[in-house]
Amino acid sequence: MINPAFFRLALLCSLSICMITARRLEPSFNDIEQTEFAQQLQHAIQIISRQEDDLSSTNKQQQAPSTSSCSSPSSKWLKSVISDVSTEDLSTFFDNHLHVLTFVYKLHVAPRQYDQEYFGLDGEYTQEITFVHNQAKDFWSDSGVQDEIYLLSAHGSDLADRHGKLVPTLKLLFRNNYDSEYTVYDHATDIQELINRLPGGYNFPLLTFNAFATDEMDDKVEDSSIIIGDGYFQFQQALGMDSEGPEYAHAHEFSHHLQFLLGGVSDSKSGIVQVAKKSELLADAFSAYFLAHDQGGNMASEEISNVHSVAFSVGDCVKNNEGHHGTPIQRKCATVWGAELADNSEDDMDKIDVFEFQDRFEQWYESVDDLNDSCQHVHSAAATSRSYRILFLQVIAFLVGGSVLL
Repeated sequence: MINPAFFRLALLCSLSICMITARRLEPSFNDIEQTEFAQQLQHAIQIISRQEDDLSSTNKQQQAPSTSSCSSPSSKWLKSVISDVSTEDLSTFFDNHLHVLTFVYKLHVAPRQYDQEYFGLDGEYTQEITFVHNQAKDFWSDSGVQDEIYLLSAHGSDLADRHGKLVPTLKLLFRNNYDSEYTVYDHATDIQELINRLPGGYNFPLLTFNAFATDEMDDKVEDSSIIIGDGYFQFQQALGMDSEGPEYAHAHEFSHHLQFLLGGVSDSKSGIVQVAKKSELLADAFSAYFLAHDQGGNMASEEISNVHSVAFSVGDCVKNNEGHHGTPIQRKCATVWGAELADNSEDDMDKIDVFEFQDRFEQWYESVDDLNDSCQHVHSAAATSRSYRILFLQVIAFLVGGSVLL
């Protein structure tokens, strides 16, 4: 549950200009900062900062080539989007947590009008998201998951409504930190002026680049929800993956509601880093199982192949970071495993119980760090290759009537 809380602020005044800078998010709103895409965004900023710090040294000495084979499409896209923003504006953007404002507005300020929600800048994904949502509710109805999981959307354009949306959201977040010298209306003006300088203005994708599930939205209305921002759809469009991207996003977030039912995931050996990764990979597996199943999304093989590509695109390479949610290969392989589980079911009408599904996933996950590009376990693949080599040599030896050393 995400409850209202407040930023701690420092007022920094220079001449006639006062700037409000958020020192840190309080724990409740920090939940939004800890979601998958928010952490990828923060990591991309850290990488760019390090690159700028090392700029002088790289001009003098050529950097050694990277030895890592991990490459994240989402991180590359984020860096390309950020590159079009000035350093000063980028700093102000994150100091004031503009990347969470639209989500805080929708979760804690906006009136509940579920029938008016639309997905995509122009609502182009609304029908698609609504359809797969109803499919998922029907498919998982016997699991014990919440009967009512509401769909919410986040739009940068909401921040253009100064009095009705932006100001109430700022009051909630910054509350008692305004005074006569710098009011909430001054702050709203500064934020809107900044947004107007961003590429695309209120459609700047980083204002809404997130998607996550909530089990409760506030103290008074304990509704479960799935919220997807326009920035996620813009990301998928940029990568040419918006055909199955929306279905994957929804199915993945719906799968987190199954995890709420299961009580989450745990990994006592590896700590919080592995727990975050394990949770995301399980959601990937659940989502692919549903999308591939005849009673679920009933996707064709080509569509499921696209789902694998979408899952790959959201992986990250920050393996030792708390925000690590699985490498691109691991994300893809989790969907491959889930889809194969649906394809290999003995009876098309049968569905695996969610608890049994989790048990099977646990077995698969034991070797998740040993996967290659083909989603085979490296040691198993090597053993298979050796077995074929031995068989080949044995056949040759038999044909020539000789023997061979193995």
